[in-house]
Amino acid sequence: MPDTHHIPPDSLERAAFEIFKASGSPEAEARLIASRLLKSNLAGHDSHGVIRIPFYMRLLRDGIIKAGAEVEIVKDNGATVLVDGHWGYGQSAMEQTSHIAVARAQEHGISAVGVTHLLHIGRLADYAITAANAGLIGIVSTSAGGVGQKVTPFGGIAARIATNPFAAAFPGGAYAPVVFDMATSTVAEGKVQVMRDGKLEAPENILIDKEGNPTRNPLDLYEGGAILPVGGAKGYKGYLMAFMVEVLAGLLTGGGFVGKEEDPAFNNCTFMICIDVESFRPLDTFKGEIDRLIDYLKATPARPGEGVLYPGEVEARKEEERRRTGIPLADTTVKNLQQEMDTLGIPIRLEAQAVAPTPQS
Repeated sequence: MPDTHHIPPDSLERAAFEIFKASGSPEAEARLIASRLLKSNLAGHDSHGVIRIPFYMRLLRDGIIKAGAEVEIVKDNGATVLVDGHWGYGQSAMEQTSHIAVARAQEHGISAVGVTHLLHIGRLADYAITAANAGLIGIVSTSAGGVGQKVTPFGGIAARIATNPFAAAFPGGAYAPVVFDMATSTVAEGKVQVMRDGKLEAPENILIDKEGNPTRNPLDLYEGGAILPVGGAKGYKGYLMAFMVEVLAGLLTGGGFVGKEEDPAFNNCTFMICIDVESFRPLDTFKGEIDRLIDYLKATPARPGEGVLYPGEVEARKEEERRRTGIPLADTTVKNLQQEMDTLGIPIRLEAQAVAPTPQS
């Protein structure tokens, strides 16, 4: 078998849906999680796609994830809200939370909403885009409640902090969605998983081994190594951003933070801010000016073979490509997904499609 299989997107989404449905999720929840995982794969962020399903299934079998859980507002001050996810799937709990944040911003002009007791929420951009589609600016950050320590603080050689990503999305016109989503580390930990499963070398200057030496072997991360904070030689900038996320998503929500306790539970505690554009300026004017800003930046003289992209353009191009060529999955990932379906008695076989040739420009 080849090391990489290109799976048709519709087939992959159906397989994911059937796994979540057969394992106890209500149909709407199963459909939501499957679509969010597929969207990550389509956008080129395989670290947050279907590679996560076996991990989710282990948590479910261990009784850590509660399928079908509904969120509960535990503290309500109008524009600020604290939500308990009751240990549901992160995508489901955060979807419910993002709608609360949007509604409060529409009522008050701005909202700040924290949510705790939920599992891995997937790609943060999805929730920021929910806000942008409602005419709001959405800003989302998440930590891991004290676990997920895969990143070393700047100047250190041991993992002490999670990848602590954040995302922002803005209402746009011709270029929507205008969105970015980034880890505060040189790479998301899930992308190292993708390298490991695909038997690929890591790029230079993103990982160190347990002795603090630079390494390109993804396995070194799981043998006591660490990911470096974003910024390379100026990695203190990534470390400071990670610290900010740890405070907002972990401390402010009460979800937990690194160093608080020795054996914390994984908790993808999240902090979301929504800003109603109409509270400041007419939305159509704002969208038009976002487009003008992007047009101006994209007209920048480019280096040979390159060009200036707007935030979200890489993902838009990748999705167009992968809808044509299929989702590339490592052989290990396909086997793991097939094993989950076999365990649940789902009569589906993941079959690779022929890769269509790239259109000539």
